[in-house]
Amino acid sequence: MDLRHLQTFKAIAEEGSFVQAAERLQYAQSTITLQIQQLEEELRVELFDRQRRKIQLTAAGRTLLLHAQQVLNQVEQMQQDLADLAGGESGYLRVGMIEPVARLYLIDVLRTFRARYPRIRLTIEVLSTIRTHEQLAADQIDLGISTPPPTDTMNGSLQAGLVFEPLLTEEMVLLLPCEHPLQGQEKISLSDLREECLLLTHPPCAYRAAIEQAFMARGLTLTASIEIGSLEVIKQAVQQGLGVAILPKFAVREVPVGTAVRTVEDWSLHLPVGLITRAIPVPQGKAVRAFSELLRLAVVASSPTSNCSD
Repeated sequence: MDLRHLQTFKAIAEEGSFVQAAERLQYAQSTITLQIQQLEEELRVELFDRQRRKIQLTAAGRTLLLHAQQVLNQVEQMQQDLADLAGGESGYLRVGMIEPVARLYLIDVLRTFRARYPRIRLTIEVLSTIRTHEQLAADQIDLGISTPPPTDTMNGSLQAGLVFEPLLTEEMVLLLPCEHPLQGQEKISLSDLREECLLLTHPPCAYRAAIEQAFMARGLTLTASIEIGSLEVIKQAVQQGLGVAILPKFAVREVPVGTAVRTVEDWSLHLPVGLITRAIPVPQGKAVRAFSELLRLAVVASSPTSNCSD
């Protein structure tokens, strides 16, 4: 059934005249007549009583009008919804991000995004780096924010057709208690940490991998370590004197009371953090770009030093 036939039928029923319906729809009257004839042939009923001076709906016409109004209203709503979706005004956006980014920037981004796009349903998941990559590749999220996905060793491309766009680059720094003996040293090297209890994230976290590679490259082994799955909890553990931690600088933008941030003199590592999307565009593409742009605007440089009381 052609929707144009239903639109023509509805216009005639509302105007009570083929002539006025033709003027309203900007069709030739012969076109209007032909469309109604085709509709009646398809449905095998007469829709109008043409024996009267002013045409009226038959019983079949009245029944069709009820259905036509519902169908055309639904079609109009569908077109509007799709236009809104294409314009980034509505839809469902799923975002996964690593903890430091979520803690520093998420609330401000959400506040602005919600004000501008109130009809977009948002799901935010705070994930590990590897889970961000996995969920994006599995189409469980539309946008990921983390360190880059691993590359294919065969061709050097990112895994599973993912695209990485750098957002910021963070230096790795050392967080230790203010009363720790190393705090009194002018310079701290990796070898100074080999006897320390190092607080580490769970593998295969990119931060953990970078730390282990740095120790291995220097022939150093970690005497003791504690694995904790949250950077926030790691900072609290350092604060309580349970060990020291090597963390991305933006994770200690707000330095916990009783701790200090130091650089490791003989090791310089800068890990990129960025936006990860699938190479094949998603229907929510404009919403993804809007969220990404707000996140870019929210990213500011941080330069923590210490928060030790005098």
